[in-house]
Amino acid sequence: MNNLNSRATRAIVASLSLLAIIAIGIPWVDEYFRLQSEARELRAMDGQFTLVQNNQKRLRELENHINTDLVSHQNRSIDPDKSQQVRSSLIAIIRDAGGRLRSLEISKGRVRPWAIENDDPREESPPQYSDESDYILHTHEIELRIDGSLETVTKILQGIAKQGWYLSTNSMVMMPTEGNLPVVASELRLIVFGLSPKPIEDEDEFARHPRGIRMFY
Repeated sequence: MNNLNSRATRAIVASLSLLAIIAIGIPWVDEYFRLQSEARELRAMDGQFTLVQNNQKRLRELENHINTDLVSHQNRSIDPDKSQQVRSSLIAIIRDAGGRLRSLEISKGRVRPWAIENDDPREESPPQYSDESDYILHTHEIELRIDGSLETVTKILQGIAKQGWYLSTNSMVMMPTEGNLPVVASELRLIVFGLSPKPIEDEDEFARHPRGIRMFY
């Protein structure tokens, strides 16, 4: 009988202890799962933050690359505002090479729309079936006459090439000069190009051309 009471007592104590453990442990279990869930969220946020940092770094690299290309384009592009700069550069190149400048003429230039696709700056008109871009093309012809040795003329041509201008050679003629000196007369016809944003038409200009036709001069 005593053994039965003892076993019953132990069973009751064990049950109460288990209930106590469950009652006390449930909040800790809930806390454990909550912390585990927050840890997963933090890991996900950390991954997103790393992704954002990598994207920002990539964007900065692309921005620097675009700015570098833009500066390069601006330096190579020749518009009417740079014609005097081109003249000064050519005179300096000829002087430094030891040549003699006979004449230098730069045309006022032509302007036409620049097409979005398949445009050739050497053509007088944009492609027939291509839409216009938001830029206009400037074309200036340069006529240059110089005297100097073949070595001097070569140095002048190299100096012009180093400028990196958007340029095409229309013609180049070389002929001997009078006298016994190893001097040749050279005549070069060059074409330089430049792109600039298309000017925004105001309302008055649009009213004068009701069909919206852009006029270039």
